[in-house]
Amino acid sequence: MRIFWWGLFGATAGLIVGYVAAVAIGVAAMQYFKVSEHDGGAAMTLLFAVGPLGGLVSALIGAVWAATATRRRMRRRTDGTLGVPKQWNRATRVALGVLIGLTAGYAAARVILQIFYIAQRSSSFATYEAALVAAWIPIALALGCAALGGYLGASRARSI
Repeated sequence: MRIFWWGLFGATAGLIVGYVAAVAIGVAAMQYFKVSEHDGGAAMTLLFAVGPLGGLVSALIGAVWAATATRRRMRRRTDGTLGVPKQWNRATRVALGVLIGLTAGYAAARVILQIFYIAQRSSSFATYEAALVAAWIPIALALGCAALGGYLGASRARSI
């Protein structure tokens, strides 16, 4: 199961890095070759064709690399050539908890807002106050989850 999760992590990291790199290289190439951009066709090609293709290729590479590295590490651990993994220190656990909390909280808030928009059948608001609350919900939930993640990371570090 550990191989699967590390492979999934490698695929996700590869997808994000590959997409951003493909689009950045494409934008640089468009600037270098002075591609005409009057109607946005080149930018849409970069964002919807070249970027996903670069992300897909790098996700495949990242998944295979992470799964292979994890399998080798597990094999070395069972053979006894790799020592017992060290415990993470408190600062690392807190930082990881904050990062996971920020990501999960923001994603959850975006999903909640999207469900609200679909139920309302519109993404517009009748009052400024309602729009302001909807704009601040992802930030507030992300910060709250980050604080919870940091607390859990600190308490987990205390109990070990």
